[in-house]
Amino acid sequence: MNTNIIPAIMPESFEDITTQTGLVLQHVQTVQLDLMDGKYVAEKTWPFLYGSDRDLAQLKTEDGSLPFWEEINYELDLMVERPEENLDTWLHIGAARVIFHYASVHNWEKIKNIDHVIRNFIKIGCAVTIHDTIEDIYTLIDEKIIDFVQVMGISHIGYQGELFEEKSLDIITGLKERYPDLVISIDGGVSIDTIAELSLAGVERFVSGSGVYGGGVASENIEYLEDLIQEN
Repeated sequence: MNTNIIPAIMPESFEDITTQTGLVLQHVQTVQLDLMDGKYVAEKTWPFLYGSDRDLAQLKTEDGSLPFWEEINYELDLMVERPEENLDTWLHIGAARVIFHYASVHNWEKIKNIDHVIRNFIKIGCAVTIHDTIEDIYTLIDEKIIDFVQVMGISHIGYQGELFEEKSLDIITGLKERYPDLVISIDGGVSIDTIAELSLAGVERFVSGSGVYGGGVASENIEYLEDLIQEN
């Protein structure tokens, strides 16, 4: 089974999660849910799109579950303003990994103080862009507040199909030089033209929306991208 490619889903509804996850269920171990509140980024997705959090409330109380939860892992990419104010939500809806964007968090102490029992089950990531000062996240890594870094490979986040931003490669190589064992994901701009170079730079996880779902058969797109990684 694939371990490197992580399909990215921008769900308009809870049903979208079921449909798009079902397309890749037998081909990956993890899918990413891009959750956008229309404040940190311009676009909105589930559970913010229709002003109803019924499905979200059911997930929190375990009256519902993420689709295929026994067969696949989920990671949440929180393109949400002040996500640390709602940790009780994001840490209790069934995700194996939760990613906080550096620029959207105003109080990292709250994330630092997440109960260690929860940290045994949920890995915490920090997403950075070419607009961030990367040195600012060194403390998060050094103090083990985060378990991995997600580098955004595009300039304008919250959209799929954006062109790859070469400056993200400098971020990746700089982080790998300072932290050789750091797990790095890349999100945005992952394609047949970029994935080999990204792999050589030290990326271990490749998050792709348009590269997986943008055309053709999703499972075949995953296989092709994985083959390009293995060739290196």
